[in-house]
Amino acid sequence: MWPRFTLSGFRSACSRSLAWLLLIAAMPAFGYESAVHQQLTFLAAKQLSRCDQTSELQPLSALDTRYVVRANIAQADSNVFWRMFRWNYYNRDAAQSRAALGLIDTRFHDHFNGLNRELEQTSDRQKRLKTFGRLLSYLQDVTSPPRVVPVFTSRWWRFSFFDRFDRFNVDVERLERTLANRCSELVAFAEVLQTPDARPGLQQLLEATAQETIVSVRAPIEGLPTQWTAFWQFGAADEFGNYGPAGNKFGERTSFRCGEETCLLLEDDPLYQDFAHQRHTSAVMATMRAMLLMQRFDNEAAKLQQVQ
Repeated sequence: MWPRFTLSGFRSACSRSLAWLLLIAAMPAFGYESAVHQQLTFLAAKQLSRCDQTSELQPLSALDTRYVVRANIAQADSNVFWRMFRWNYYNRDAAQSRAALGLIDTRFHDHFNGLNRELEQTSDRQKRLKTFGRLLSYLQDVTSPPRVVPVFTSRWWRFSFFDRFDRFNVDVERLERTLANRCSELVAFAEVLQTPDARPGLQQLLEATAQETIVSVRAPIEGLPTQWTAFWQFGAADEFGNYGPAGNKFGERTSFRCGEETCLLLEDDPLYQDFAHQRHTSAVMATMRAMLLMQRFDNEAAKLQQVQ
């Protein structure tokens, strides 16, 4: 006998479907939006090409850069079902992955390490560029405070599905002015890369970049009797933190208790702009250093092929 199809049964099925859709929609955001990743990567490639002292390395061509950017933004736009089981948070305690309920990988380290091995082992250049672009996505994301504190950003019970820092505008003109004076740092980094035994890898670069972000969150907010932990509060080691008294309102007007006073930040406050600028600068610098690593790897691979 065929099962009876009733209106109440239809409504129940719709309710279950809606519940699943809401659950899926509530999955954690993946850090910066793809448009931000694209801006940061193109800006890094452009600025690196202006640092003449690094020209002895074979630079990424305009076409190479586009392969990298495409993979970079594809990683940021990963489909929703992939996001359900792999969250994009950094484990500041041991730089290792961690599972929730034995099913959901809350940290990205296993995937990052797998991509790193893939980058080292493949001889196909286009595949390397694609893998490199995906690695860059993680490297850039650890300049975002909620990724490294970390704070769980998807709070469906408050109709909040992202951290507002991740959508704060990138001031490209200001970044270009700042980066114009940073070539000497890249030259020094390129010189270190010439010594294989002392050469840092992408893992070390990831950890150093994440540490910069942690220090920035613990730094005082200039002119106010509080720190940026007013927005993102650290939890115990290996645990998620929480939003502080300022809430998930980076870039917006917010007032909150700070000691015996009430602190106030206005919409697009200069303090917001300065903090975001520092994080975005860190993202571009980390991207340029990673590009130098990639260039050195390509040069050595090309020399090895010539010998063979």
